[in-house]
Amino acid sequence: MSAQHYIKVILPLRLEWEPCYITDADLRAGDRVAVIFAGRRVIGVVSDPDATPDIDPSRIRPILSIETGLDSISAEEISLWRFMADYYLCTTGEVYKAAYPVLKTASEETKVRVSRRKAMLEDRTIALWQQRIARLKARLDAKDAALSKNHGEAVRGRLEEQRRAIAMELQDAEGRLASFSARLAIAEGDYSSLLQNLPQQPLSPLLLQALASGKPVLFKSAAREEAYLQACAMQLRKNRNACILVNEIELAGRLRDKLEGAFGELLLVHHSHMTRGAQRRIMDDIRSGRPYVLIGTRSSIFLPHHDLGLIIVDNEESPFYKQSDSAPRYNARDCAVQLARIHNCPIILGSCSPSLESVLNVRTGKYFLLDLSSQGRELHPGCRYTLVDIRAERRKNGMQGPVSRILAAAMARSGKCALIRGYEKPEELEGLQADIFTIPQAAKTDLAAYDLVAMLNADALFDAGNFRSDEHAFQYLERLRCICPAVIVQSAQAAHQVFSMNSSEGLLEERRVFGLPPYSRLIDLRVRDAEAAASLSETLAASGFRVMQMPETVRVILPRDKNFTDNKKKLRKIVETFRRDSKSDVIIDVDPL
Repeated sequence: MSAQHYIKVILPLRLEWEPCYITDADLRAGDRVAVIFAGRRVIGVVSDPDATPDIDPSRIRPILSIETGLDSISAEEISLWRFMADYYLCTTGEVYKAAYPVLKTASEETKVRVSRRKAMLEDRTIALWQQRIARLKARLDAKDAALSKNHGEAVRGRLEEQRRAIAMELQDAEGRLASFSARLAIAEGDYSSLLQNLPQQPLSPLLLQALASGKPVLFKSAAREEAYLQACAMQLRKNRNACILVNEIELAGRLRDKLEGAFGELLLVHHSHMTRGAQRRIMDDIRSGRPYVLIGTRSSIFLPHHDLGLIIVDNEESPFYKQSDSAPRYNARDCAVQLARIHNCPIILGSCSPSLESVLNVRTGKYFLLDLSSQGRELHPGCRYTLVDIRAERRKNGMQGPVSRILAAAMARSGKCALIRGYEKPEELEGLQADIFTIPQAAKTDLAAYDLVAMLNADALFDAGNFRSDEHAFQYLERLRCICPAVIVQSAQAAHQVFSMNSSEGLLEERRVFGLPPYSRLIDLRVRDAEAAASLSETLAASGFRVMQMPETVRVILPRDKNFTDNKKKLRKIVETFRRDSKSDVIIDVDPL
């Protein structure tokens, strides 16, 4: 024990400061401790083990206990939390709460109790087998002593039979104890054989060059899984691990099916639909130090990763990487880029049609572009793309129903067909010889298995109230053109620029002209009512901010310039003052989608 000293602790609460506590224990940053805050017990994380108090020391309370049964938080995890709190204008405690919600911490505590009981049962089981073996050996020795004496043939035969039975029982008991002990001894697993049998295909020189650039790699390609496999295998051979983020739970399962033959038990999958116990086991596996390739959805960035050699974000343009429901309202793609910096490892952002943010980062030299689609689409370089003007069809051919004559003829000569409905009702499509999908369903489906994919009314992709609508529509259609051999798109707005674009450069130029992302940053401030929104809007405008007032929301537009960081700090102070003075909560959403 050392002399009493002060520590600072991160609590899973929205606190703008980290409270001080007193202890006489030698603690390290990342240790878990139980403390009292606002009259209740809370599990916190030590952020500063040798702090200088900024309040009257007489008001500082001692910690309740050191939670030695709970795993410590790594320096890399805390670094990510602090980045997210700073960028997304929340507190480190809110990020901690997202990474280790109450149920997750309770699960950890339950694991500790179960582990202790399990260890006691294991010790008891071993002791009982050892006692049984000792008794059987004593009985065997007694039979041997009896057999050393002179006996009649019948007695000797009976003694020998008894000895054989005891010897067999002893052999069985010793075998059972050895088997039980062996199972305990290999709890961490032996992965050497799996590591020796990893795929040996060399990474393509182009991807090797991109990874060696030291920049995030924007990997524009339709066929990316094989490159992912080779890149992950290369890192495992270097005793480094890999994390692959996917935007949908269904895609996690599909990618697992493609990679598990190569990686076997080295492959881990993590997502929110797993049970709490299954998620805890994944966390325990990672903490154990074992080698791994993890496939996970956005919350997987909070896992206690170690020895990361590669991070991959597949379909990096997907809006599903954005968490919007609760703080921190983060984008897992952007946090993954920061996570790669923290672990000093390369990151690949894979896409058929990248986000405009990533395209601009390539243009400004922040990202390295590896474009394998520039010489034609890899899967279907001869993709037959047809745009059908629904209005013209109706005037010319009296089109009835959702299927144009062009599409009907194409379906008649094609094999397996998929139809994506826009505004059509399911009953309108009854009787058609095709698989029917909604727009979201199609985004989760492997459409490469179809001979023909048709978008029945592509106008449903557009949303006049969302400035990102054209970008998302282009990305959706570009994905279809990249992976499908034949695509037919029907629209009543056939002259719309999205249907004829070969790249997103035109959309990027529009954003530049209007000063919209990625040339600026948006921050939405949501309040309880329109009156509070108007008051906050006036305050921000008077402070020099460019604002747009919407019902119960104030949108702040910040230029991406040298003053960006200072402006965010200034904005945060104004919001905190408004919260305090008006007693109104303000929900902050940085980079809303």
